[in-house]
Amino acid sequence: MSADAYFDKLDREKAIAPLAREVRDWIPARAPHLTELMKWGYPWYQGEALVCAIVPHKAHINLQFSRGAELAAHVRVEGSGKSMRHVKIYEADDLDDGLAAILAEAVALDRA
Repeated sequence: MSADAYFDKLDREKAIAPLAREVRDWIPARAPHLTELMKWGYPWYQGEALVCAIVPHKAHINLQFSRGAELAAHVRVEGSGKSMRHVKIYEADDLDDGLAAILAEAVALDRA
């Protein structure tokens, strides 16, 4: 399934779809070199390696970071995975400068 097909299906099945689409537009606006691809059933964004994914839930979106454990100094980064962590996005206002800084750090880790 392509990412476009994934979001089209999401539009039909989940009320959170408009927010997921906002996150989808927000990521390339801040990291235009990342490539969107489908992996493990979700849209992922890749530079040298996988950087982040959009994972919709019923009432929020998880912006999941593949090297999130290395971003754990940011108070908004949650989870206890060995490497992956996430930030919960409940509304468009959560796509703020703080989250942009987290994404920028994730991109810098990818380039290192």
